[in-house]
Amino acid sequence: MCGPEYTAGCPVCSCSADSYTGAVSHLNARDVTFLCCSRAPLERLQAYKGRMGWSFPWVSSAGTDFNLDFGATHTEEELKPFLESGELGPVPGLAADCGTDPAGYLSEAPVLSVFALDNGVVHLTYSTGARGLEFLLGFYGMLDRAPKGRNEGDPPELWIRRHDEYV
Repeated sequence: MCGPEYTAGCPVCSCSADSYTGAVSHLNARDVTFLCCSRAPLERLQAYKGRMGWSFPWVSSAGTDFNLDFGATHTEEELKPFLESGELGPVPGLAADCGTDPAGYLSEAPVLSVFALDNGVVHLTYSTGARGLEFLLGFYGMLDRAPKGRNEGDPPELWIRRHDEYV
């Protein structure tokens, strides 16, 4: 959601994160811990969290390989073919919204990882990214039931903004 060079969190990730604060107490009641992890410095994460009015736990993995180990960070080498393709779609705009360039934006990937602790051993039990994360955008299910649905156009328009940026 927020890479090392970002000046603000990803607008799409931020829309998803708007629902996390309310979910934490319900998850905790079922012995589930929830948190977000980004590579930006903790001070920047806390400032953005304050701007957005969030209270869910958010930690920094700055200076570690955690995000790389779990597929939430991509290297320049991995990104090179896509960046050189010229077919970047909405990426330049999203990158600008985050205060970075397309390579910096794409180096961060949204991933949901689920871990279990059993007899002192941590196990990765589930992981998904990209479209597998759509369920976290809870408002999509509501839009899907509205008369015009998502109404994103043809070709689809990227309409999602941070909640404090809608006019």
